[in-house]
Amino acid sequence: MTFKFFTGIFVALGLLSLGAIARATPVPLPFTYPYETLPKGEVEDELYGDMTPLRVQTAAGFLSEPSYLLQNELELGVTDRVELAWYQVFEARPSASDGGSNTMTFDGFKWRARIRLAEAEQWPLDVALYFELETLHDEWSLEEKVILAKRFGPFHWMANLWVEQSLARPFDAAERTLHFIVNPTTGITYEVAPWFQPGVEYWARGELGTQGSAQIDIINNRVHHFFGPTVHFDWGKLWWSLGVYADLNNMDAPQPGEIYGPIWMRTLLGFTL
Repeated sequence: MTFKFFTGIFVALGLLSLGAIARATPVPLPFTYPYETLPKGEVEDELYGDMTPLRVQTAAGFLSEPSYLLQNELELGVTDRVELAWYQVFEARPSASDGGSNTMTFDGFKWRARIRLAEAEQWPLDVALYFELETLHDEWSLEEKVILAKRFGPFHWMANLWVEQSLARPFDAAERTLHFIVNPTTGITYEVAPWFQPGVEYWARGELGTQGSAQIDIINNRVHHFFGPTVHFDWGKLWWSLGVYADLNNMDAPQPGEIYGPIWMRTLLGFTL
């Protein structure tokens, strides 16, 4: 009964979306920014939620606790090919000193621009550029992406050539360090219906040249590779995406201090204001 109930809701939303004007810029692959930008004057809010299971060592022994990252992104179409956005970032990592609890804290702001270089299908590949400034509580970063996309009938391929330069503790000379991060992503979706697009996605993240001396730093800083299925529902001005990824480096339970669990999940909810 429950399965039929939720199936009916999704189908009904899908039928309603056929008559809606799809003005939003959905993200069918949760880690890969699409080529499309908001039309001029349009405003969209996107809510990101990331979760990975970690472990902490407490007086009671080893405990499994999730780590969360929540982001609220507000987007504005400046022109039909230029889009600006602003993020608020919240983080909750399990703490051994608090018995494994993961209190949510405000981490900082992000500011970004996305620029389409040509109209869709005008070039062999659709190309957009992405620039972001991160002003988090303990690091400032510059992030650059080249966004690529191509449609093949019902298939939609997307990729982000993504690099980042991060300055940790920028205002503390004794602790200040520079980090170069790579974060490439790619994936493909299949349009079963305009409102339903399953897919698969690969993404990686890690540092180059700053592995550290401690074993836990070497594990955290190396390039981690993730792959998994995705699903996207598009109801016009409202959309939702979900991806569940396996850490291809290591599927074992993480040791205390590791920042990547064997599974990573990201969900996005977007709606036009």
